Amino acid sequence: MKKHILSVAVLALVVTLTTFTSCRKPKAEDNTPAKEGLYLGIVGFNSELYTMPLGLLNQDTKTNFEKFVDELAMQNGTILYHAVNTGLNSLADAKIPENLINVSVVTFTDGLDQGSYILSDYNSGSEYLAAVNSRINNELIGGTNISAYSIGVRGSDVADVESFRNNLKKLSSDPVHNVFEVNNMSEASEKFAQIAQQLYNQSTFYNVTLKLPAQEPNTKIRFTFDNVSEATASQCYIEGTYIRTNGKGQLTDIRYVGLECKSGVAVTASSEGIFDVFAFRDLTDLNGAQISTDYVKQWNWLESGGQWQYNSEFTPSGNTEVVNEYKSAMIMLVLDCSSSLGSDFVNMKTAANGFIETLSGNYNGR
Repeated sequence: MKKHILSVAVLALVVTLTTFTSCRKPKAEDNTPAKEGLYLGIVGFNSELYTMPLGLLNQDTKTNFEKFVDELAMQNGTILYHAVNTGLNSLADAKIPENLINVSVVTFTDGLDQGSYILSDYNSGSEYLAAVNSRINNELIGGTNISAYSIGVRGSDVADVESFRNNLKKLSSDPVHNVFEVNNMSEASEKFAQIAQQLYNQSTFYNVTLKLPAQEPNTKIRFTFDNVSEATASQCYIEGTYIRTNGKGQLTDIRYVGLECKSGVAVTASSEGIFDVFAFRDLTDLNGAQISTDYVKQWNWLESGGQWQYNSEFTPSGNTEVVNEYKSAMIMLVLDCSSSLGSDFVNMKTAANGFIETLSGNYNGR
């Protein structure tokens, strides 16, 4: 009888605890987006991992990242695959800015992987590498594809050259354009700088506005950017036909010569009194560099005379403006800290800090 009473008491306690637990409100998830800007994380590796979590990088915070790199130390071991996979995990777990446009992993190594699969559920290094490669090529971070770059300086102890090169390819998202096998740290430093500038260009838009009085409908207009005295001599210009639609000026059938622009073949102006302001989004030269507006001139095509007429009242200082529009980026830097680097370890850290400096300078104040 006592046993029965005890069982009933235990059952009642379980029911009470279950009821109490089910009444507790689950912890609310924080779904607010991360602050806009450039986020950098760093993973150093040898037989261990040294991680700096993703954080905003700008002129105010760059010393924190550079200090982390300066304090990295060498020792034996090269858990390369595990380091890259850890970097991918950090990106996947991070809060995402709303205007994220670029997610990248930049890996530097001088050797072959040693023992990564021991730290995982995989049965071999090749199996682990295949899994990391699949993540790079298929995983989305905040709906954005991963751009992965690899830089390799083959160490003197690397006898299996084919495996070394295969690593570089598998740890990149584009084996043709994103893999850089170089001969020394001087060349590696150049690649670090090149990639940093490329990542900046992918996240920055140069928006150019051009303002002029409302034109007669069906007037052909040309804006030249290369300081020419005749419109026909220009190798760098925007040309289109002016019309008015729903009370707004518009350039249609636009041609970009010597320029790249994301605004397309028709741009509708905003109005400032009698003036139309045309905004050209991400206007660059053919190399993706910011275009200068110091020598912009505006021309109208005179059908009766069969020639371009220069508009002397259009001036670069009064009628043009360049506004840089920054999109958010998340970048993971993965750095080999194995003892095989020897004296090149110091040079690697200098190159990595140059990478940080380039990005932080371009994102000054963000």
